[in-house]
Amino acid sequence: MIPLRAALTFLLLVAASLPQAQTVDAPPLHLQLPSTWTLDSARRPMEGKGPDGEKMMVTIARALPNKTTTAREDAHAFAQGVLKDVASRNGKLVVRAVEEFPVPEGKTAYSSASESSRMFGKYYFIQYLLASENAMFYFTFEGKGEALPALKRFDALMNEQRWDE
Repeated sequence: MIPLRAALTFLLLVAASLPQAQTVDAPPLHLQLPSTWTLDSARRPMEGKGPDGEKMMVTIARALPNKTTTAREDAHAFAQGVLKDVASRNGKLVVRAVEEFPVPEGKTAYSSASESSRMFGKYYFIQYLLASENAMFYFTFEGKGEALPALKRFDALMNEQRWDE
């Protein structure tokens, strides 16, 4: 009995030390990050870090009472203004112009990607803006390397989104 108890204790300790998946829980949106990522959801904006030094920031904007437009309408204006401007700022090469990103019916999403060359190589900057009727979620990812491979990886991640409504 003692060897069995020791083996179970060992397994529990090993399981507890394995990386656990982090989830961006911001109802109505939920997005599970790979277990190799860390997430500080107490910070505003939320901050995440990937295994290769990638950085993620998530800013959430909720609709105010008595607002005459929906968050989806506001997202369209934000995408055509701020996303477009930030994608090309400081001489970045735009790899994906602001375009709609697939989301469930009743939601709206946009994405863009750009990259720049610096002294020590290429850097990417990828943006996603998701919106429901009452909330907008602005995700940015940045890191070292080319934008297109990173874009494929983050598109796959963003395709895992889940919505409450």
